[in-house]
Amino acid sequence: MAALHGISKAMIPPPKWLDPEERYLVGISGGRDSIALHHWLVENGFHKIIYCHLNHELRENESDDDEKFLRNLLGKDLIVGRVNVAKMARRENLSLETAAREARHRFFQKCATQTEINHILLAHHADDQAETVLFNLLRGAAGLKGMKTRQELGPLTFLRPFLEVRRKTINQYLSNLNHSFRDDSSNLEPFATRNRLRNEVIPLLSDIMKRDITTNILRASDHHRELENAADIYLSGVEILDPQGRIHLPTLRSLPQALQKRSIHQFLSSHQIPNLTSAHIDQALTITNPDASPSMNLPGGQRLRRKEARLFISS
Repeated sequence: MAALHGISKAMIPPPKWLDPEERYLVGISGGRDSIALHHWLVENGFHKIIYCHLNHELRENESDDDEKFLRNLLGKDLIVGRVNVAKMARRENLSLETAAREARHRFFQKCATQTEINHILLAHHADDQAETVLFNLLRGAAGLKGMKTRQELGPLTFLRPFLEVRRKTINQYLSNLNHSFRDDSSNLEPFATRNRLRNEVIPLLSDIMKRDITTNILRASDHHRELENAADIYLSGVEILDPQGRIHLPTLRSLPQALQKRSIHQFLSSHQIPNLTSAHIDQALTITNPDASPSMNLPGGQRLRRKEARLFISS
């Protein structure tokens, strides 16, 4: 076992930005990725960990069995919540995927308040990243944008130490140490867009191209991120906002159009406007024209308004 232990550590080395002495919350489902994250944290000396599991009540007895498995594995270090996500989706007119994500974020916020820990570790890996990039590209959300290793969302900070680790490496890690986990049968069902991308689209595209397209998707996303970083560095030297935090339109119009769009996206994101797409950014750019409509609806019930050469958000 000692030899295998050494192999597993070499397979997934801990990033320097994680500190074993810090307190973290960990989102855990019982599936292979989050179970791999759990054992990896233990193996690397993280001992101030509280685990957060949300029972979505979607899979009859399976969901309860997942919860029981985690209670046996983690004991007092586990916080469990329960939400009937299907009812929530109907009540709030959301897709199952969106409702599940919203429920998890609310649960994480509750766990953070309860424990006074705002840093949450998630087990997203490189293949998840490729799915996210492809999903965003196809829905016109954010070009080749994917998840971030560190993501600020209100008072919470999500951290993804496995984001550059391939799924096959995680599978080998679990196999080497013979760790058990729970398989989520819903991951095979075609009702969810991400399931179809994972199980149908990416394998088909890889077959058509005769190569592992995940590698190319990740490379394209890295290039996109480098360009965004360069744009952000440039914009950091430009005073886009006035003292009241509104976009100063004469300054915005002095920028190339690509940087205008980037500035608007940053502005809306900083106000936690959800589910932004390229269509929202294009429409926002349109209302900067004095002859255009002075306002537009934003996701989440807010409005973007133009008045006296300023752009601002109101309810």
